Amino acid sequence: MQIFVTVSEDYDQSRLDVFLKDNAGDDLSRSTVQKWIDSGFVTNKTKDQVVHKNGYKVTLGEEYVVDVIARPPSRLEPIPMDIPVLYDEEEFMVIHKKAGIACHSGPGDDSPSLVNGLLHQFKNLSGTGGERRPGIVHRLDKPTEGVLIIAKTDRAHAALSKLFQDRLVDKTYYAWVLQAPVEAEGTISMPIGRHPVERVKMCVREDGRMAITHYKTEKIVQTQTGRKFSLMKLGLETGRTHQIRVHMAKIGCPVVGDSLYSRSAKDYTQYGLLLFAKKLDFPHPFVPDKRIVVELEFPERFKIFERKCPSY
Repeated sequence: MQIFVTVSEDYDQSRLDVFLKDNAGDDLSRSTVQKWIDSGFVTNKTKDQVVHKNGYKVTLGEEYVVDVIARPPSRLEPIPMDIPVLYDEEEFMVIHKKAGIACHSGPGDDSPSLVNGLLHQFKNLSGTGGERRPGIVHRLDKPTEGVLIIAKTDRAHAALSKLFQDRLVDKTYYAWVLQAPVEAEGTISMPIGRHPVERVKMCVREDGRMAITHYKTEKIVQTQTGRKFSLMKLGLETGRTHQIRVHMAKIGCPVVGDSLYSRSAKDYTQYGLLLFAKKLDFPHPFVPDKRIVVELEFPERFKIFERKCPSY
C-alpha cells in the first residue's frame, strides 16, 4: 500500500524522518520511519526522486509517497481484554479504551497493552504502524480513558491518518482541574517538547512543536476548605504528547489525579487521571458527505468525584 503526505507550514524545513513520524501515521515510531527511508520506500513525488537520508529537509507543499510493505506475522501475545466496540465497519472501528492501559508497549512498560487485547478480540488489524502497533491510528495516554479509532486495513489506516494530519477529526475531551483559568474560555497556543531532564515528561519549550488547545469552563466548585475545582471542556487542534495535561498545568490548572504534572495527585488516587476523551466527530474516510459521531457517557469515577469534591 501507499501513504501520501504533503508538507504543511508547520513542517517546512523539518527533517524527513520527523515529518513522516508526525504525519504518515498518528502513532508511528521514528525507528519505523527511518527503516522506511533506509530501505528506499520514501519518494519525493514533487521531485520524482527516492530519498535515502533521514535528515533530508522537506519543503512546504512537497508531496511524499511511502510504499509500505506488509508486516511480518506478529509476535505479540493475544490477551483476553474487555474492549467495548462503539462503532464498527468492515475497515475500521471506534472503541472505548479504558483507563490504566497503554495503547501499545513502550520502554520500561511490560504490562499488557491495548494491542494485546486487540489481537485477541479481532482477526484483522492494519499493519501500517509496524509490528508493535497493529491497528493503532492515534493514541490516548495510558491513564486517559475514552474513544479511540482502530484501523482494520492498511487502506483505512492511511485514510484515517490523513484526516488527523489535515485536522479534520474533532476531538472533545473533558477534565476536572485544580483551580480555574483566569479567562473562562479561551485558546492556549504554546509549543511542547520533551522535558530536558525528566524524559517521561513533556513541557512547554520554545523549540517544541506548536500545540493548540481550546478550552471552556463548564462548572466551578468551591469546596468547604476554600479549594476550587473546575470541569473543563477541551478541544485539540493539534495532537502533541500529553498536550492537555501540559497546557493546563502551565496555566496553573493541572488535571486532577495527574501524577506527572500535579503535585497534589496523591490526594486523588482513587479517581485516577480525570481526563476523558468523550467524543469523536470525523468525516467518513471513504463515503462523501457522511460524518461519524461517537460519544461516551461520563465514567462513574467522574460522577463520584463531582459528588465528593465539595467536601475537599
